[in-house]
Amino acid sequence: MVNEIKRLENYSVLAEIYDNVMSDVDYVTWTDYIDEIILAHNPEAQEVLELACGTGTMALSLEELDCYNITATDASPHMIRMAREKAEQVNSRIHFQTMNFLNLKLAQTFDVIYMVFDSLNYLHNEHDIIELHDQVRQVMNPGAIFIYDFTTPRNSRSALRYLNKKQMKVNNSFRYRRNSSFNPEKKIHTNSFYIERTDRKTGEAIETFHEEHYQKIYTLREIEKIINKTDFAILEAYDGFELKPAHSKSLRITMVLQ
Repeated sequence: MVNEIKRLENYSVLAEIYDNVMSDVDYVTWTDYIDEIILAHNPEAQEVLELACGTGTMALSLEELDCYNITATDASPHMIRMAREKAEQVNSRIHFQTMNFLNLKLAQTFDVIYMVFDSLNYLHNEHDIIELHDQVRQVMNPGAIFIYDFTTPRNSRSALRYLNKKQMKVNNSFRYRRNSSFNPEKKIHTNSFYIERTDRKTGEAIETFHEEHYQKIYTLREIEKIINKTDFAILEAYDGFELKPAHSKSLRITMVLQ
Protein backbone atom coordinates (compact mmCIF):
# COMPACT_ATOMS: atom_id res chain seq x y z
CA MET A 1 0.00 0.00 0.00
CA VAL A 2 1.31 3.46 -0.89
CA ASN A 3 1.36 5.89 2.02
CA GLU A 4 -0.23 9.28 1.57
CA ILE A 5 2.39 12.02 1.86
CA LYS A 6 1.37 14.40 4.63
CA ARG A 7 2.39 18.04 4.21
CA LEU A 8 3.12 19.46 7.64
CA GLU A 9 4.15 22.65 9.38
CA ASN A 10 7.91 23.08 9.10
CA TYR A 11 9.94 21.47 11.87
CA SER A 12 6.96 19.56 13.24
CA VAL A 13 8.49 16.20 12.26
CA LEU A 14 11.92 17.43 11.19
CA ALA A 15 12.56 18.39 14.83
CA GLU A 16 12.61 14.68 15.67
CA ILE A 17 15.57 14.03 13.36
CA TYR A 18 17.09 17.52 13.15
CA ASP A 19 20.25 16.64 15.05
CA ASN A 20 20.89 13.77 12.64
CA VAL A 21 20.29 16.00 9.62
CA MET A 22 22.81 18.47 11.08
CA SER A 23 25.32 15.84 12.17
CA ASP A 24 28.00 17.15 9.79
CA VAL A 25 27.90 20.66 11.33
CA ASP A 26 30.88 21.41 13.57
CA TYR A 27 29.10 23.18 16.41
CA VAL A 28 32.21 23.28 18.59
CA THR A 29 34.10 25.29 15.98
CA TRP A 30 31.04 27.51 15.47
CA THR A 31 30.73 28.09 19.21
CA ASP A 32 34.39 29.02 19.50
CA TYR A 33 33.94 31.44 16.61
CA ILE A 34 30.98 33.21 18.22
CA ASP A 35 32.93 33.39 21.48
CA GLU A 36 35.90 34.85 19.59
CA ILE A 37 33.68 37.55 18.09
CA ILE A 38 32.22 38.39 21.50
CA LEU A 39 35.70 38.68 23.01
CA ALA A 40 36.78 40.93 20.15
CA HIS A 41 33.78 43.30 20.26
CA ASN A 42 32.17 43.08 23.72
CA PRO A 43 34.55 41.20 26.06
CA GLU A 44 32.60 42.10 29.24
CA ALA A 45 29.40 40.48 27.92
CA GLN A 46 27.51 38.18 30.25
CA GLU A 47 23.86 38.12 29.19
CA VAL A 48 23.41 36.32 25.86
CA LEU A 49 20.32 35.72 23.74
CA GLU A 50 20.21 33.21 20.90
CA LEU A 51 17.51 33.56 18.25
CA ALA A 52 16.34 30.63 16.11
CA CYS A 53 18.14 28.23 18.44
CA GLY A 54 16.72 25.05 16.92
CA THR A 55 17.22 22.06 19.20
CA GLY A 56 19.61 24.03 21.39
CA THR A 57 22.92 22.50 20.34
CA MET A 58 24.69 25.83 19.91
CA ALA A 59 23.39 27.30 23.17
CA LEU A 60 24.36 24.17 25.09
CA SER A 61 27.82 24.25 23.55
CA LEU A 62 28.24 27.92 24.46
CA GLU A 63 27.14 27.20 28.02
CA GLU A 64 30.05 24.77 28.38
CA LEU A 65 32.43 27.75 28.22
CA ASP A 66 30.96 28.79 31.59
CA CYS A 67 31.14 32.49 30.67
CA TYR A 68 27.58 33.49 29.88
CA ASN A 69 23.99 33.48 31.13
CA ILE A 70 22.04 32.23 28.13
CA THR A 71 18.45 32.59 26.96
CA ALA A 72 17.56 30.77 23.74
CA THR A 73 14.43 31.14 21.63
CA ASP A 74 12.91 29.53 18.55
CA ALA A 75 9.57 29.99 16.79
CA SER A 76 8.99 26.23 16.63
CA PRO A 77 7.55 24.64 19.79
CA HIS A 78 8.73 21.28 18.46
CA MET A 79 12.35 22.44 18.32
CA ILE A 80 12.13 24.00 21.78
CA ARG A 81 10.71 20.75 23.16
CA MET A 82 13.75 18.88 21.83
CA ALA A 83 16.07 21.58 23.19
CA ARG A 84 14.56 21.33 26.66
CA GLU A 85 14.89 17.55 26.64
CA LYS A 86 18.57 17.83 25.77
CA ALA A 87 19.08 20.54 28.39
CA GLU A 88 17.48 18.43 31.10
CA GLN A 89 19.88 15.58 30.37
CA VAL A 90 22.90 17.77 31.19
CA ASN A 91 21.31 19.84 33.96
CA SER A 92 21.56 22.99 31.85
CA ARG A 93 20.44 26.34 33.22
CA ILE A 94 19.62 27.79 29.79
CA HIS A 95 16.19 29.39 29.59
CA PHE A 96 14.56 28.01 26.41
CA GLN A 97 11.45 29.80 25.13
CA THR A 98 9.17 29.43 22.14
CA MET A 99 9.25 32.86 20.49
CA ASN A 100 9.25 34.34 17.00
CA PHE A 101 12.18 36.72 16.54
CA LEU A 102 9.87 39.14 14.73
CA ASN A 103 7.89 39.50 17.95
CA LEU A 104 10.30 39.41 20.88
CA LYS A 105 8.61 39.62 24.27
CA LEU A 106 11.38 39.39 26.84
CA ALA A 107 11.55 40.96 30.26
CA GLN A 108 15.33 41.38 30.27
CA THR A 109 17.96 42.90 28.01
CA PHE A 110 21.19 41.41 26.71
CA ASP A 111 24.83 42.13 25.95
CA VAL A 112 24.94 39.83 22.93
CA ILE A 113 22.18 38.67 20.60
CA TYR A 114 23.16 36.12 17.98
CA MET A 115 21.66 33.69 15.50
CA VAL A 116 23.50 31.16 13.37
CA PHE A 117 23.16 28.80 10.44
CA ASP A 118 21.70 31.33 8.02
CA SER A 119 18.47 31.85 9.93
CA LEU A 120 18.34 35.32 8.37
CA ASN A 121 17.87 33.68 4.98
CA TYR A 122 14.40 32.56 6.10
CA LEU A 123 13.34 36.20 5.92
CA HIS A 124 12.32 36.84 2.32
CA ASN A 125 11.92 40.59 2.22
CA GLU A 126 13.48 43.82 3.37
CA HIS A 127 10.56 44.72 5.64
CA ASP A 128 10.99 41.59 7.78
CA ILE A 129 14.75 41.99 8.02
CA ILE A 130 14.31 45.58 9.20
CA GLU A 131 11.67 44.42 11.69
CA LEU A 132 14.11 41.82 13.04
CA HIS A 133 16.68 44.55 13.68
CA ASP A 134 14.03 46.72 15.35
CA GLN A 135 12.98 43.86 17.62
CA VAL A 136 16.58 43.12 18.58
CA ARG A 137 17.32 46.78 19.32
CA GLN A 138 14.61 46.76 21.99
CA VAL A 139 16.32 44.00 24.02
CA MET A 140 19.90 45.31 23.83
CA ASN A 141 21.94 46.72 26.68
CA PRO A 142 24.17 49.76 25.99
CA GLY A 143 27.17 48.62 23.97
CA ALA A 144 25.52 45.30 23.06
CA ILE A 145 26.27 43.58 19.75
CA PHE A 146 24.08 41.70 17.29
CA ILE A 147 25.71 38.79 15.42
CA TYR A 148 24.20 36.80 12.58
CA ASP A 149 25.30 35.02 9.44
CA PHE A 150 23.75 34.53 6.03
CA THR A 151 24.64 32.48 2.97
CA THR A 152 25.36 33.83 -0.48
CA PRO A 153 24.41 32.70 -4.01
CA ARG A 154 27.87 31.19 -4.37
CA ASN A 155 27.18 29.00 -1.34
CA SER A 156 23.85 27.79 -2.74
CA ARG A 157 25.43 26.79 -6.03
CA SER A 158 28.19 24.95 -4.19
CA ALA A 159 25.92 23.23 -1.66
CA LEU A 160 23.78 21.49 -4.28
CA ARG A 161 26.56 18.96 -4.80
CA TYR A 162 26.12 17.45 -1.35
CA LEU A 163 22.60 18.49 -0.32
CA ASN A 164 20.54 17.39 -3.30
CA LYS A 165 19.15 13.85 -3.20
CA LYS A 166 20.77 13.14 0.14
CA GLN A 167 19.26 10.12 1.91
CA MET A 168 19.85 8.84 5.41
CA LYS A 169 18.48 6.27 7.81
CA VAL A 170 18.28 8.04 11.14
CA ASN A 171 17.41 5.16 13.46
CA ASN A 172 14.95 2.30 13.60
CA SER A 173 12.09 4.79 13.47
CA PHE A 174 12.95 7.32 10.75
CA ARG A 175 14.67 7.83 7.42
CA TYR A 176 14.64 10.86 5.18
CA ARG A 177 15.44 12.16 1.70
CA ARG A 178 16.33 15.77 0.96
CA ASN A 179 16.01 17.40 -2.44
CA SER A 180 17.79 20.74 -2.79
CA SER A 181 17.51 23.30 -5.58
CA PHE A 182 18.46 26.91 -6.22
CA ASN A 183 16.68 29.42 -8.45
CA PRO A 184 19.36 32.02 -9.31
CA GLU A 185 16.86 34.51 -10.77
CA LYS A 186 14.59 34.61 -7.72
CA LYS A 187 17.51 33.81 -5.39
CA ILE A 188 15.46 31.16 -3.62
CA HIS A 189 17.06 28.03 -2.22
CA THR A 190 14.58 25.20 -1.60
CA ASN A 191 15.12 22.18 0.62
CA SER A 192 12.39 19.54 0.41
CA PHE A 193 12.40 16.90 3.13
CA TYR A 194 10.53 13.61 2.74
CA ILE A 195 10.56 11.93 6.13
CA GLU A 196 9.36 8.37 6.64
CA ARG A 197 8.35 6.93 9.97
CA THR A 198 9.28 3.26 9.71
CA ASP A 199 8.32 0.00 11.36
CA ARG A 200 11.07 -0.92 13.82
CA LYS A 201 10.97 -4.60 12.84
CA THR A 202 10.39 -4.59 9.09
CA GLY A 203 11.78 -1.18 8.15
CA GLU A 204 8.72 -0.48 6.03
CA ALA A 205 7.34 3.04 5.86
CA ILE A 206 4.32 3.60 8.11
CA GLU A 207 3.87 7.31 7.44
CA THR A 208 5.49 9.75 5.04
CA PHE A 209 5.78 13.47 5.82
CA HIS A 210 6.83 16.37 3.61
CA GLU A 211 8.33 19.67 4.75
CA GLU A 212 9.32 22.40 2.29
CA HIS A 213 11.87 24.99 3.42
CA TYR A 214 12.57 28.15 1.41
CA GLN A 215 15.51 30.48 1.91
CA LYS A 216 16.06 33.85 0.27
CA ILE A 217 19.73 34.17 -0.66
CA TYR A 218 21.44 37.54 -0.33
CA THR A 219 24.67 39.21 -1.35
CA LEU A 220 26.72 41.26 1.09
CA ARG A 221 25.79 44.45 -0.73
CA GLU A 222 22.08 43.70 -0.42
CA ILE A 223 22.35 43.11 3.33
CA GLU A 224 24.46 46.23 3.81
CA LYS A 225 21.80 48.35 2.07
CA ILE A 226 19.11 46.98 4.38
CA ILE A 227 21.20 47.50 7.52
CA ASN A 228 21.72 51.10 6.49
CA LYS A 229 17.96 51.58 6.88
CA THR A 230 18.09 50.46 10.53
CA ASP A 231 19.55 52.03 13.67
CA PHE A 232 22.55 49.70 13.52
CA ALA A 233 26.12 50.32 12.45
CA ILE A 234 28.21 47.56 10.91
CA LEU A 235 31.26 46.80 13.04
CA GLU A 236 32.48 43.99 10.81
CA ALA A 237 31.42 41.66 8.01
CA TYR A 238 33.47 38.49 8.37
CA ASP A 239 34.22 35.71 5.90
CA GLY A 240 33.09 32.28 7.00
CA PHE A 241 34.53 31.35 10.38
CA GLU A 242 37.46 33.73 10.39
CA LEU A 243 37.96 37.25 11.68
CA LYS A 244 38.82 38.37 8.17
CA PRO A 245 36.79 40.69 5.93
CA ALA A 246 34.07 39.15 3.79
CA HIS A 247 34.60 39.33 0.04
CA SER A 248 32.94 38.56 -3.27
CA LYS A 249 33.73 34.84 -3.02
CA SER A 250 32.49 34.37 0.56
CA LEU A 251 30.09 31.45 0.98
CA ARG A 252 28.89 32.47 4.42
CA ILE A 253 29.14 35.99 5.85
CA THR A 254 28.91 36.87 9.54
CA MET A 255 27.71 40.36 10.42
CA VAL A 256 28.60 42.08 13.68
CA LEU A 257 26.39 45.09 14.39
CA GLN A 258 26.04 47.63 17.17
